[in-house]
Amino acid sequence: MVAACLGIITSPLLAQKPDQAEAPGRPPQSGRGGGPRSLMQNLPVLAALDTDGNGEISAAEITAASAALKTLDKNNDGKLSADELRPRFGNRPPTRDRGSPVPARPDRPSAPSDRNPLATGKIGGLSPLEIVQMFGVRGIDGVSDRAMSGYRRVFGFTDVNKDGRHSRKEYVDGGRHLTPEARAGIFQASDTDLNGFVSEKEYVENRVITDQAKELFDSIDSDGDGRLTGGEIVGSGKVNDAKLALAIFLELDANGDEVLHLPEFLYTWGRWARTGKETMDRR
Repeated sequence: MVAACLGIITSPLLAQKPDQAEAPGRPPQSGRGGGPRSLMQNLPVLAALDTDGNGEISAAEITAASAALKTLDKNNDGKLSADELRPRFGNRPPTRDRGSPVPARPDRPSAPSDRNPLATGKIGGLSPLEIVQMFGVRGIDGVSDRAMSGYRRVFGFTDVNKDGRHSRKEYVDGGRHLTPEARAGIFQASDTDLNGFVSEKEYVENRVITDQAKELFDSIDSDGDGRLTGGEIVGSGKVNDAKLALAIFLELDANGDEVLHLPEFLYTWGRWARTGKETMDRR
C-alpha cells in the first residue's frame, strides 16, 4: 500500500510542468493570501505522510508511512479507495455516480427523469428570481459589451460549420477543453429549449450564469477553502434573515453533506438563474 501510494506522487498528473498545470485563462489554485496551495495541502497522501506539517517528508516520516497512511482509511476496511486518495482542489465535489452529476439528498426523493430541469418551488417564500436578485446577480444586464463580444467570439471557435449553433458533435465530441463528461453537462445545461443544439444566445446565457455564479461563490467563500458552509452564507451579509439564509443553503446542498463545492453550487444555482430568466422573459 505504501509503495502504491508513493507512486501517485510521480504520476503524470503531478509531473506537469508549471505552465501546464492550469488551463489558459484559469486563475491558479491559491489560498486566501494569494500564494499557490502546496501539494501537501491538496493531496491526502502527502498530507498524511507529512506528520509535522513542515512541507517536507523526512526519513523518519517515510519509515512511519504505513501508520500514517492508515489514517486515510476512513471506513476502516484495510484499503484505500479512490475517494480516500482523491486530491482536494476545492472545486471538486465528493465522488458520485457518473449518471447523476449531483445525487439527491438522503431525505429527499430523486426527481423523476421527465421533470422539467428548470422547475423549482419557492424557498422561504421567495421565488428563484427573487433569490438571485437578493444575491446581487444581474444576469445579462451586468455584462459589459466587451465581455459579450468575448463570449460570442469563443462560441464561433466551436461552431465549425458556421450555422450559428453548436451540435453535440461540435461541442462535446470535438471540444478540446475540460473532459468529455464536463462538456456534455455544459451542453445539456445550455440547451434550454431541448432541441439538441445550443444557439449562440443559449451559449452566452449559460456562460454568463456560470461566470457570475463562480464570482458569487468566491465572494462568499470567506476562508478561501473552495467550499461554502451555511455559516459563510449567513455571514456573507447578502441575506439579512439568518433563517432564510440557512434555508437557501439547504436547497443548494443537493447531496446533504453540509458543504457546497463549486459544481454542486452551480448545479442548483444555474437552475434558479434560468428559471428567473424565464420568468422575466414572460413579463
